[in-house]
Amino acid sequence: MNKESSATEKNQEGNGASAGLPLIVWLVFVFTIITCIGGQKFLTYNMSGYGWFIPLVYSLVLFPLRMHKMKFPVFLWTPWVIVALIYMLFSDYASLQRTMQLICPIIIGIIVSTYEFGERQIVAFLQLCKYLAVALVIITFLKSGIASTGTLPLVTGLASEVMTGALLCTIFAAGYAINQKRDILWWSMIAVLPVIALTRTAMAVTGLTLPTTFAPLKLRTRAFILVLICLLGVAIFYTPRVQGKMFYSGKGDITDIFTEDFGDSGRYNMWEYMNYGIEEKPWFGHGTGGGEDYIRNITMGDSGYPHNDWLLTLYDYGIVGTVIYAASLLFAALHAFIKGQKTQGTIRMLFLSGAATFIPFALIMFTDNIMVYASFYGNLQFTLLGIAYASLSTDPIVKTKKIKIKW
Repeated sequence: MNKESSATEKNQEGNGASAGLPLIVWLVFVFTIITCIGGQKFLTYNMSGYGWFIPLVYSLVLFPLRMHKMKFPVFLWTPWVIVALIYMLFSDYASLQRTMQLICPIIIGIIVSTYEFGERQIVAFLQLCKYLAVALVIITFLKSGIASTGTLPLVTGLASEVMTGALLCTIFAAGYAINQKRDILWWSMIAVLPVIALTRTAMAVTGLTLPTTFAPLKLRTRAFILVLICLLGVAIFYTPRVQGKMFYSGKGDITDIFTEDFGDSGRYNMWEYMNYGIEEKPWFGHGTGGGEDYIRNITMGDSGYPHNDWLLTLYDYGIVGTVIYAASLLFAALHAFIKGQKTQGTIRMLFLSGAATFIPFALIMFTDNIMVYASFYGNLQFTLLGIAYASLSTDPIVKTKKIKIKW
């Protein structure tokens, strides 16, 4: 009787090799697509807000019920979470939403890790990543106007698509390195998105996900791929479309990036003002939400973010808070990487791709606000990590068997 009840409960929760993915994973994927689609407001709120809010609320409801099953290494993030909560309580600015956005991916990763992921669940997750890749391509073609005009746009607003795409590329890069050779086609398909979107940093960052993958790849193969990507990058750089985005004069060389002709979209001025503010309170910052308030004042309400998350974190949390956050990123990547070295097969792929996701994340932080866009990157990133840690407790066959993922 006890065994029967236990089995029934297991199936209802979405655990075991015979069951599907838990609801939290579906919520992350569905709301990632919804936020990428965008559109009109619903009940006075932007759809992008629901992208992180709904999965967060669901996770918070489950938290007291499932925290005893947690396999996620929460100790890596505890110092940062404590700092974020303390700053939220004592900030002079509106800080609740930003704090919840920062903590949201961590909570989702914890909840995901409370489930068991067998072979079937891992395959289903990786399959969902491919469905998401197809959705991103379709959304990009529709939103950019390519589907209707047949031409590449000069200006786009596709931050969510390219950030999500960069994360998917780390997964496909790891899959390619671990003998899922077709994943190079998926990687290539997604790597084109930032070129279509004309997002300069994302082009470089996405391109680097393949040669810098943490999955085992021969050095000469990495070198060949890196050289090939650099050559393609130079060719793209000299196209009229990119030249027009890069330089105010509409034309320039790579060395001209460091001149006043470089089109920075007003970033340098904002960064200069941010540095002045950071110098006023360098060690402990101005408090959560201070940077957003500051940028809104100097841009007359046109923008609330400086397109540089490192500067925004320094302004809000100071050197102390920023070091704690950077250390959390570093140790989380190292911890996942080390776990990946101790596992095999697809679980190894999950850990190594999860560790590698921190590279594009940290790089995009220099020119955009990826920390704020929890639903675009963080939720999916920590879902991946949560599944990896949860998979450690499943049947050993998952650790050793190479899983064929068919499309």
